[in-house]
Amino acid sequence: MMDSPDSNSHEKGLGPLQRLSDKQVNSWITISKVYPPDDIVIESMLKFYGIPVRISRREIPQFPFTTGPLAEVIIAVPEEMVDEARDLLESENAGK
Repeated sequence: MMDSPDSNSHEKGLGPLQRLSDKQVNSWITISKVYPPDDIVIESMLKFYGIPVRISRREIPQFPFTTGPLAEVIIAVPEEMVDEARDLLESENAGK
């Protein structure tokens, strides 16, 4: 279960990196490739902790659903926040 940001080291407002906007980010790094609905959970968690997220999906409008490689979702975060994002993902996976 995810702790609130007030109860661990990933607090909102800690350090200048968590105040980055999309316009300030020079480089985005892929931290995970997942399938729905995990993409929504990871995106929400990272945003909750103040980490900007970019999601890339291979959506094809002609197909109302996707399977296999077409369903893969790529999750990227700013280069400056890769370690923090990976730590969050690892701590969340360890709790499962």
